[in-house]
Amino acid sequence: MTFIFHTPSPPLNFYINSFYSPDESLPLPREKILPLPGLDLKINFGGGFQVYDADQGEPFTTLTESWVLGLWTKSHIVDWPEDLQYVGVSFKPGGAYPFLGLPLSELQNQVVALGAIWGTFAAELRERLYAAPTIQARFALLEQFLLARLCDTACFAKQNRVRCRGTPQGLKVVQSAVAEIARQHGTLSIRELSERLGMSQKHLIVQFKQMVGCTPKELGRLYRFGDILASIDLTQPVDWTLVAHQFYFHDQSHFIRDFRGFSGHTPTDYLRLLRQMHAEKPDRTQHLRLLPIG
Repeated sequence: MTFIFHTPSPPLNFYINSFYSPDESLPLPREKILPLPGLDLKINFGGGFQVYDADQGEPFTTLTESWVLGLWTKSHIVDWPEDLQYVGVSFKPGGAYPFLGLPLSELQNQVVALGAIWGTFAAELRERLYAAPTIQARFALLEQFLLARLCDTACFAKQNRVRCRGTPQGLKVVQSAVAEIARQHGTLSIRELSERLGMSQKHLIVQFKQMVGCTPKELGRLYRFGDILASIDLTQPVDWTLVAHQFYFHDQSHFIRDFRGFSGHTPTDYLRLLRQMHAEKPDRTQHLRLLPIG
């Protein structure tokens, strides 16, 4: 499965990485999804998605309309529908906060129906997007809806301009902190981070839980895990001891414990599964956070 992507225009691109929609090819029927930084929103027009905790045999929810996937710090499993049609929104860390209007820590490791947060606005959005004739038309309409969500209802209609709310207080500082964490591959301590920002550690943690959905330390671990996955070359042998050293783990056991905590697998088992998927579905191995489930 590959995706069609769309980068929204300013000011939405300050908050959102991209809109995306799958093409016509189907993924494997069931896959494990590994955690990475950021929240996702999905508006579904096809079949239902069944979602499982990685260690459970029964789904904890079936998703049919629209939902928000909070920031996850562990893996989960999805049964993909045969009729796969949806539009997704990939938010930058902290980017979902102005749109959802609730502490994002409440969504950690959760999947929440969009109607529970947005009320009837969620159903209206889904209906309008479903009626759009093309994927690009859906993307354009989604931009309009999200801009309306972001902006004041007061607008200069005659001039066809909108007067937007300012960025929520503290969000620019939080996103600066997120950028610093990403630059340092998640290895920057909260003490160093708070000193660079001129902010107490306690206040920084509170702000992160509110606007990002986790603590700075948790986000750093997610960034480091994502960078480790991105460093893997399937065509070459992988020296896991060297990887552990390159990403500043204290020792090999610490690295394996951290990797297993996010993925449910040792690094060696993860690589074996990824290579297995490459043999069966080569196009899927571009998505390093997806693993086949038998």
